[in-house]
Amino acid sequence: MMPRLRPFDTISRIAVGLAALVVLCLVTIDALFGLVADPAAREADRRRAVSQVLADQLMVAATRLGEREVQQMLDAFRRRETQALAIVLRPTGAEPVAGSGILQPAGDVGRMHLAVPVQLQGRDWGALELQWQPIPGEGWPQRLLSLSTLWPLLCFLGMTVLLRLYLGRVLNQLDPSGTVPGRVRTAYNSLTEGVMILDEHGRILLVNEAVAQITGRRDVSIGRQIEDIAVFASMRQDDPSRPLPWRMALENAVGVERIRMVIGEGSRARILLVSCAPLGPELDNPIERRLRRRKGAEGCLVVLADQTSLERAHEQLSRALKDLQGAHEQIRLKNEELFRLATRDPMTGCLNRRAFFEQAGALKERCNLEGRPVAAVMCDIDHFKSFNDRYGHAIGDEVIKAVAGIYNGSAREADLVCRYGGEEFCVLLPDCEEAVALAIADTLRRLVQDTAGDGIDHDPRLTITSSFGVAVTRSTRVGLEALIDQADQALYQSKRNGRNRCTLHEEKVAEPA
Repeated sequence: MMPRLRPFDTISRIAVGLAALVVLCLVTIDALFGLVADPAAREADRRRAVSQVLADQLMVAATRLGEREVQQMLDAFRRRETQALAIVLRPTGAEPVAGSGILQPAGDVGRMHLAVPVQLQGRDWGALELQWQPIPGEGWPQRLLSLSTLWPLLCFLGMTVLLRLYLGRVLNQLDPSGTVPGRVRTAYNSLTEGVMILDEHGRILLVNEAVAQITGRRDVSIGRQIEDIAVFASMRQDDPSRPLPWRMALENAVGVERIRMVIGEGSRARILLVSCAPLGPELDNPIERRLRRRKGAEGCLVVLADQTSLERAHEQLSRALKDLQGAHEQIRLKNEELFRLATRDPMTGCLNRRAFFEQAGALKERCNLEGRPVAAVMCDIDHFKSFNDRYGHAIGDEVIKAVAGIYNGSAREADLVCRYGGEEFCVLLPDCEEAVALAIADTLRRLVQDTAGDGIDHDPRLTITSSFGVAVTRSTRVGLEALIDQADQALYQSKRNGRNRCTLHEEKVAEPA
């Protein structure tokens, strides 16, 4: 009965390896000692030899013979060597002095060119150039079909077939899978998990078909050491310092469960959960169990569960969740941007009037309920129209931005800064008595006067000032609009009194320092 083996199983690989080794040895011996003669190489060597002999004869005769005798020697050589197409005797860097036949350019395909150095009295004189007809069988088609090329291939194929047949018959007697009943093997192969049984040395005693499907390798065969199989030797686990699961089970006689391991690289990688159980008799005596752990297990059952699909589904779900979170973050940022556009003045970044009145109304109500004072400060840039008329609207916009930057930068967290209209601003200050509110307004005035012109690229430096009106209330009877109106009246009082100053509603004007 012929062995039941796959077309390229372990025995076939052994046969190919042995045949390749033998042929390599034969080729090496042939290269060193010339076991198989090469007619083309032999003819090429002969042509070089006779060319060298002719050159030596010419060196000896050149000192005694004339040009006519040299020419006769060349013609006689051509008549004797019918394969020689042309011979030329050429001094170094000069035209030929003698020749026989027509020497074609050296680049012509299919001709053999030889140039033999010629010396006279120990000095380089020139060269003897010979052109030969192509050697029969020297072309690639002829060389590929020559015996010197075909014999290694024929030997390799013949030895591979013979070794495969011989080893297949011999090693089939050692195949342990033949001892497994067919029904047991069928049930074993019906399992979706990969299952292997190892002996105490880690050799595979039994393996089902699922192992080949999971690992993608057909070289997982009975009798091989498990670490000798590349797919198992290259398996990676989360803790590289930990021994391989089957080694832990064999050496310590303890089971390991669901160790995550990876085989392959990139998109072809597969994730496995490896469980191993030691094989051996059940021992009730604790002392015997400890002794067996020291000695090791008699064998090991290895189960490979493919988790690749589950892991990839989990990765896809994680990516989808991450994309969803990213979309949520983008929506949040867009909402913040929309809120900023809806509540802020685009030029200055201050609150617009609608947003200011919404927030200021709620802030004043809280202060009134808690009995805290609220101050409103109206601010106006002095002589702003003159900036537009003299320097243009672009400079006017820069003036507004510079002043607004001072107000925004000086405001407390609870303060509200609003671009009230044009060059006019309103600042709402919670928890500010009259003196504090007036001091804050005067600080803003000084900052505008001293620093606002620095941020504008203009020569000479612009002088910018502002006027301020301050109103403070604790009363619920004074509404927000009334409070702002009082501050506006105080602002106009500052302008009437000379600008660049602060005025408290129904109070005297604070002169600039």
